[in-house]
Amino acid sequence: MDKFVWLSTLPPVIAIVLAVWSKRVLPSLLAGLLAGSYFLNPTLTGGFETATDNIVKLLSDKSSLQVLLFLYLFSGLIGIMKKSGGIEAFSARLGKSVHHEKGVFYTLWALIPVTFIDCGFRIVGAGSILRPLAEKNKVARERLAFMLNNTASPVVELIPIATTFVGFNVANIDQGLKMAAVKDQSAYGVLLRAIPFQFFSIVVLLITFLSIYLPWKKSHVPKAGRKQVSRKMPADEMSMSMADAAPTIRPKLMNLALPMLVVVGLSFLFFWYFGRANADSDSSLSSIMGATDPNKAMLVALFVSIAITGVVYFFQKYDVKSMTSDFIAGGNEIVPTLAILTIAWSLAAVSQDLGLSDLVKQRLGSSLPAWSVPISLFALASVVTYFIGEGWAAASLIMPFAIPLAVSSGSAIPLCVAAVITGGTFGDTTSPVAGMTNMASNVLDADHSIYLKHASLYNFVAAGVAAALFLIAGLI
Repeated sequence: MDKFVWLSTLPPVIAIVLAVWSKRVLPSLLAGLLAGSYFLNPTLTGGFETATDNIVKLLSDKSSLQVLLFLYLFSGLIGIMKKSGGIEAFSARLGKSVHHEKGVFYTLWALIPVTFIDCGFRIVGAGSILRPLAEKNKVARERLAFMLNNTASPVVELIPIATTFVGFNVANIDQGLKMAAVKDQSAYGVLLRAIPFQFFSIVVLLITFLSIYLPWKKSHVPKAGRKQVSRKMPADEMSMSMADAAPTIRPKLMNLALPMLVVVGLSFLFFWYFGRANADSDSSLSSIMGATDPNKAMLVALFVSIAITGVVYFFQKYDVKSMTSDFIAGGNEIVPTLAILTIAWSLAAVSQDLGLSDLVKQRLGSSLPAWSVPISLFALASVVTYFIGEGWAAASLIMPFAIPLAVSSGSAIPLCVAAVITGGTFGDTTSPVAGMTNMASNVLDADHSIYLKHASLYNFVAAGVAAALFLIAGLI
């Protein structure tokens, strides 16, 4: 093996260390990308040339571009949904039937079918609906923030269709499969098989639901007029608007329900339609769904959904100019995340060119026992995400070498993929600097430190149980 192949580990290490130290993901990724690019092309401008070539190459890749376009359009759709007044109408309808604390918590869980498409939308949408109900029924904002965030990323992560996580995770898994030279498995098929192993999300959802009946200590009940603690969300995090913007058109319940039903229904339809072309004529429905091109199916479903939603809103006097402006504003909210993904994937490509996959296969893969790989990946993803506050960025850094490590060590690929994904979810629900925890505090006007103190005990217990399950699964 080339004695300089160890240089392939430096770009991701540089990015992770700088991200943990600075709490700024995008500049850290850029530093790692440039370092790796200069290792490949050590001339005065060679690093910048190589980095630029890799970014352009990635943006020219059909699958990568589909994911980035899907995320932007999806964020735009959420933007006009918020301005349509659907959330306000839904909140007013629920206010007539919810009259006690547990009713507020039951409502939070019942909202999952209409808010599961994105974790940010789940927090902002459900939070906006529940906030007046919580105040009316004297529910502690901090306890509600804990339940809200713990039913956002963990829920979205476990749903394999019609969510922003699907396209993102499929793209990351595909990068890892390419680095491991695995050609007999599809990225979407691996994602489907990984769902039962996403132990942290499953355990934390169970614990969160049980906390409705078995709180470990009396919740802090906020007093009117208390001083709020200032919270600052990391500048390069994905975020949804915190402002309760006035609806552009008269609030109607259908303005929330219709786009959700159309997106979900069309996603299932196009998953089947495109999968049918790739599967055998006698294949089962699950085989057909697994054989589909998920990025294409979800992107087409989203385009059609946006068109239908736009027509419905137009006939309610939501003029095209305002709708277009709100759609673009909604899409622009996710641009920092798109930049993170683009640079992270380019960083993975540079590391691969330096020989990272060969290093993982020949050195780490032969030295690590198979049982230790899943729990090690879960611990790594959890720690990195806890300190940088961004599960998506951590997954983009770790997944490309996690799958080659699984292959070379003989560990199960779906188990290792699940360890990376669900480790990131631990950070998203627990880290003080995570965009999701800050978003939950902001939308409910909760005290951030009290909320995290309430959540940490539950979430660290769930992480401990998940770690034990990854250890057991690795040994089986």
